[in-house]
Amino acid sequence: MVSLRSNFGVCQNSILSIEYPSGSKQRSRTIVSRSRARSTGKYPSWKMGQMLQWESPNELNAFRLLDTNPTVVGFYEQPLVIRFILNGETHRHYPDILVDFGSTKELWEIKPASEATKPDVAERTTFLQSQLPQKGFTYRVVIGDDLAREPRLSNTLTLLKYGRQPASLIERELVRSALKSMNIIEWLSESPGILGKRHRFVLARLALEGVLTLDREAPLVNGSQFMASRLTWMDVKPSIEKEK
Repeated sequence: MVSLRSNFGVCQNSILSIEYPSGSKQRSRTIVSRSRARSTGKYPSWKMGQMLQWESPNELNAFRLLDTNPTVVGFYEQPLVIRFILNGETHRHYPDILVDFGSTKELWEIKPASEATKPDVAERTTFLQSQLPQKGFTYRVVIGDDLAREPRLSNTLTLLKYGRQPASLIERELVRSALKSMNIIEWLSESPGILGKRHRFVLARLALEGVLTLDREAPLVNGSQFMASRLTWMDVKPSIEKEK
């Protein structure tokens, strides 16, 4: 592993090193294997363009939410190991996800609420939240119940269902023209809309890219409104496949 060691020497309650996977390894430890008794699996991320490995339903939900969050540049599972001393004892900690927001980076540890409040976990959380900003990271404990909050999670699944296919240049121009005259475009189920049969696919894709925005805390139903995001049309650099 590639190591980023502390410049402050070894002392009580200190981070000794932050180690990244070396060589061709993508993860600091193996998640999916035949020997694991707990539920694990792989998630196809449209944003990252690869399969990501999860080891709990909570982690899977986190991947889905991050994949549909336009402010997230990238996210990586089991990205590194933190070696540290706390109360005179040496520990190793493998955060679940590294989230890259461009200007900031967060390390997420995903826990059920019952585990997050355990004394040893809470003490580790307090320590890492105080020390990791010096290393360029924000440390966050994310509660599983919040990741499963409705209707946000159902909306996320719907956007992923429809939004994985790229939108063409023509479809993007149709949306831009419609927004100039109407300011909103509705999520339609009973009629083809301005984009024909591709109506939902295009709106979902542009929402994933951050070109369009919607209220993700309200149920996504027929008539839900999509609007232009705060980003201007030219600020967004979409992933567009060449039309055949």
